[in-house]
Amino acid sequence: MAAPRFSRPEDVLSRLSKEPIAALYLFHGDEAYLIDRAVDQVRGRLPRDTLVQTFYAGQDPVEAVLDAWGVPSLFAPQTLVILRSAEQLRDEERERLGKEAEFRDAGQPLVVCAHGRLELNRKFFSRCAKTGFAAEFRRPFANQIPVWAQRLARERKLRLSDEAAQLLSELIGPDLLALSTELDKVATFVFPDTDIDARAVESCTGNIHQHEAFELADALGRRDQKKALGLLRQVLSDERRALPVLHTLVGHFRRLWQLHDAQAQGLPETHMERALGLRGQRLRRLSNQSRLYSVPDLRRVVHRAAALDRRLKSARTPVGVLFDALVLDICARPR
Repeated sequence: MAAPRFSRPEDVLSRLSKEPIAALYLFHGDEAYLIDRAVDQVRGRLPRDTLVQTFYAGQDPVEAVLDAWGVPSLFAPQTLVILRSAEQLRDEERERLGKEAEFRDAGQPLVVCAHGRLELNRKFFSRCAKTGFAAEFRRPFANQIPVWAQRLARERKLRLSDEAAQLLSELIGPDLLALSTELDKVATFVFPDTDIDARAVESCTGNIHQHEAFELADALGRRDQKKALGLLRQVLSDERRALPVLHTLVGHFRRLWQLHDAQAQGLPETHMERALGLRGQRLRRLSNQSRLYSVPDLRRVVHRAAALDRRLKSARTPVGVLFDALVLDICARPR
């Protein structure tokens, strides 16, 4: 059955931990971190020796999914099949999956994951919602992030001060995966202590001020290569802050992307205020800046930043050189 449209994530996860195993699960929405948590919740209900097979719609043929789904394994008593990127399923593929679902039971569950909101009246998705378990996970609003920080801290048996939770919210933004990662970093930083205050967050996460992130994003949006490189030198005066600087910039660009989407949908300013935790002149400045970028621009920036994040953790190339390459690439994008 489908979870109520506006179910709280913690309520959905609680239901997953208590209700009988279903034959079909459908998790969709914009918050990938919570979707992964839901998948883990299902996996945790199955025997430890369960064979897990993961497929990606648009990459793996649906025949491979059907071959694995419902076919007992010789090496494990139970199989869990996970189908990701289900938003890319074609009509005929959904029709085939829907027909096959009639012959499957909870002994061989299928977990379907999709990015973005799905129309649950479409073939196969409707069956997931009616006979299985379906839930949508939305990104939290910016003003909900401090509460999430406290919740994730409690899960790690950490005591997070209100000031530290607010600072993490400002540095990370509405990104639960990044928030979870930063909490793990700070926990390692303070170990064996379990108390985290704002000073610990600043020492570990770094403190590139929001106005610096805004100015750098503005220079990149205007393709002002000289100014962007100059600002980058300022915020990277200590190369140990490279990852925090990058994460703050990514958070800023994700806010621009979120605002861009809201404007394209014609949503009222009050919605944007709730989603971003900004109002008045700060919201208007961010709104004006978002117009410097197209959606492909923003997607490219975030993808390039993700690649840079991986390189910073493994490459021997100087940090400044890697960031310079990012700036040059963004400024050189087509107009």
